[in-house]
Amino acid sequence: MVRIAHLADTHLGYKQYNLDEREKDIYDALEEISDKILEERVDIVVHSGDLFDSSRPTPQAYRAFKNFLKKLDGKAKIFSVLGDHDRPKSRGIAPHILFEDQIHILGVGGSAQQQQLNIGGRDVVVAGLSNLTRSYRVVLVEELKKLSTLKFDGKISILLLHEGIDKFLPFEGSFELYMDELPKNFNYLAMGHLHTRIRASFGKGELAYPGSTEVLRRDEIVSWQKNGKGFYIVDFEHDDVKVRNVNIEGIRLQIEARLNYARFDSEIESLVKQVEGIEKQPIIHVLVEGKNIDRQNVHQTLTSALTGRSLTFRQEIVEENEQRLPDLKPGSFQVNKVIQDYFDDENTAGIALELWNHLRHKDIDEAKKVAEQYFQKEVKQ
Repeated sequence: MVRIAHLADTHLGYKQYNLDEREKDIYDALEEISDKILEERVDIVVHSGDLFDSSRPTPQAYRAFKNFLKKLDGKAKIFSVLGDHDRPKSRGIAPHILFEDQIHILGVGGSAQQQQLNIGGRDVVVAGLSNLTRSYRVVLVEELKKLSTLKFDGKISILLLHEGIDKFLPFEGSFELYMDELPKNFNYLAMGHLHTRIRASFGKGELAYPGSTEVLRRDEIVSWQKNGKGFYIVDFEHDDVKVRNVNIEGIRLQIEARLNYARFDSEIESLVKQVEGIEKQPIIHVLVEGKNIDRQNVHQTLTSALTGRSLTFRQEIVEENEQRLPDLKPGSFQVNKVIQDYFDDENTAGIALELWNHLRHKDIDEAKKVAEQYFQKEVKQ
């Protein structure tokens, strides 16, 4: 039997809400993952992109990954592809280069790569293609066509990609690939980019997104509560592929609280009781709804009630007479069509759609990153 650990979207260096504690939470998650990998006695570790949150990581981010490698101490072969976050801009060098003696980076520069190794008498082929944006979709699809022609003759075959797929994203323009463009000849498609855990039977094997290893955005809370955060253990035995979740136990609690202003005092009291005594102070997202809301009083009351009981709280107030943007179901409204018709240019439309998705969920930090990356790209042109 050959066993791999599949993780992705660790985003080392990310500092949610600009809090040092949140940056440390991400490092703590990686440390817990290294312990669990050792417990599982895996043969291969694959990371499907966005190892770092930036192509220029902080010293703390480098140190966290260095400690991860030190703990594994060569007990497993490590392969990775670059994600959209840690892929260098223009002709820059990927930050992973500092660890090239310990980790194999695949498919940099728009060409898929593969390596073969032998584990316990079984030949294993690990192929990968680092992230390509929609602007390079033609190259991406062509490289995947080449991979689909490979014949593995009984070898275990694993493909690493960091891309969005139409089946799992709600609007056209928010993904890079259609499901039927993926190679069907691999035993396991180790995907990255989506922060939610997803698994599906595909071709001759399995396709899986392990999701992010921490709750990086508010819209990840529900899926985290339902499916957990962590990584996958994948066992290859004969022709069978078995995938199972391994959850991180130390995730900081994030709570969404919806309070009625007419019962504000009593509902605040209930919320305080809910978070009282939690050792690792939670992040609390508070939505206050009602009529004639005294916003200053709400903020002062929340500050008084939650200071010392939460790491931070995020406040949103909605008056009854205010119209909120409805949660759109796939197919109910073609946002991409409106945006594309307005901008004409596909690349600009893609940026606008990405900004809309972040701002819709009030992920201001992520929206700023998208805008900054777009600005830097325009300046260089």
